[in-house]
Amino acid sequence: MTDWAARFETLLREQLIPDFCRIEKRNCVPEGFREASLKLGQHDARYFLQAWDAGLVVRKSPGACTAPGSHVTEQLFWEGQKIYSPRPYTLWLEPIITFGGLSRLHHDHRWPVEQIGTQSIDWAFDLVAKLPDDTDEFIAGEVKKSRREIDVMMEAMMAYGADPAAAEPPSADKTRNAFKKLAGLKARRAAVFWALGPEGYSLVFQVRYVDDGRVEFERIGQDGLDYPV
Repeated sequence: MTDWAARFETLLREQLIPDFCRIEKRNCVPEGFREASLKLGQHDARYFLQAWDAGLVVRKSPGACTAPGSHVTEQLFWEGQKIYSPRPYTLWLEPIITFGGLSRLHHDHRWPVEQIGTQSIDWAFDLVAKLPDDTDEFIAGEVKKSRREIDVMMEAMMAYGADPAAAEPPSADKTRNAFKKLAGLKARRAAVFWALGPEGYSLVFQVRYVDDGRVEFERIGQDGLDYPV
């Protein structure tokens, strides 16, 4: 049985960290990596490495990666304050899960590589899947670093979806992010919403857009992510 976490750590130390530290203005060195941030389980390590092997993680510049169907780059590390030397930095879990999500769409659900990518055009969603010749997403996906964050987000999205007259919450409101996700769904009417968390936590919803402005979410199986063409 493959030890995916160990294989990821080898990639991290031999390629990802040295590449990230190559840009001098970051003032980062391998010794500055915060070991406590390396909390990647077997599932997430496996999905990311499968994406890496399939060419779904494409190096664009030192420390910045993209995917064939993406219009932006993703950074895999979070930089700490410059006042410390060496400057600390940590592994950023959400992009790791995001690239792993692309792997799942490709390997498990038959999506062509060129039709899946990270970040929607308005940055509302972390990963998207589009049908051929369609500019809007068929699947809109959001990644969170914990199951709790996903559950809280879905509760808020369902509440806002049931109330078309709901006003946008202020920036300090914890549900503002969920409101933005709902606005992104209304704008481009993705058929499927995918909430994705660590270690394979995955909630798939069919989205219905009602004439009166309501948005309804129906929980469906993982086969709802299958390529429909």
